[in-house]
Amino acid sequence: MEIVEFYEVTKKYGRVEALRNASFKIPGKSVTALLGPNGAGKTTSMKLIMGFSKPTRGKVLVWGLEPWRREDLRIRLGYLPERPIYPLDAVVEDLLFHLAKLRGLGKSEVERVIKLTGLGDYRESKIGSLSRGYMQRLGIAQSLLGEPELLVLDEPTANLDPAARREVLELLKTLHKELNVSMIISSHIIPELQEIANYAVFIDRGVILDYGSLEDLWRKYRVEPLFIIETLDPGRVAKQLVEKPFVNAIRKLSPSKLEVLIDPENYKTFEKTVSELGELVLNYEFKSANLGDLYEKITRGRS
Repeated sequence: MEIVEFYEVTKKYGRVEALRNASFKIPGKSVTALLGPNGAGKTTSMKLIMGFSKPTRGKVLVWGLEPWRREDLRIRLGYLPERPIYPLDAVVEDLLFHLAKLRGLGKSEVERVIKLTGLGDYRESKIGSLSRGYMQRLGIAQSLLGEPELLVLDEPTANLDPAARREVLELLKTLHKELNVSMIISSHIIPELQEIANYAVFIDRGVILDYGSLEDLWRKYRVEPLFIIETLDPGRVAKQLVEKPFVNAIRKLSPSKLEVLIDPENYKTFEKTVSELGELVLNYEFKSANLGDLYEKITRGRS
């Protein structure tokens, strides 16, 4: 079931067209990457989803309802703006208590989000003393208040150093797994969401370039999917896989892990081959195709 639907949506700010005839759908329980360069229309799309803004033309639906007409929808949504503003002299715990109280929530809910986001050691710290990474954790914590069904996160890794970006992405991955919450995450750094997202909407200059599950998109644009195989005998597994015509490359990541690139049309055949290896394979997972390569192919197809 789709939780977000855009139907030929145009949004203008004066003479500037931030979105132009944008149509796409986002299914529930997905982690959707909203991807495009700065100024592409990502933030405008998110404001429309949240109901902060009304489309100039077209229709935006969230759970089948128009969010700008239905403020009651927001209780089901968690939002992190691109540039959140906090009272820097406030204590982390105090701010969260205040925000929880505004939503009719109690102390137990604050304790829950502090635990989920790893803020326990900083609960009595002033916000101004937090690193940028932990300030983003605070933003994610406030977005989780009330157990929302959909998180809308606008550039949550912006202006973070590489280590902090990795920590925030790992946190989001954990939250999706533990809470089974749907997420829409925007970024202008195309490749960084490839480990967490399973769905994508590509946007540029207000125009939707394409959208869909990553599995469908990399097949459509023939981008090699990437798998990680965990095995006690990587040499033996690699030897058997390298003979398959649909396996394009194998790289050893560690004493027990292999990275395997395959032809995009042979996903099911690859899975069958791995299952036939039996106990040799401890685990395997689809990591992702390269989102940067995918974006380039989609853009090139529209130029």
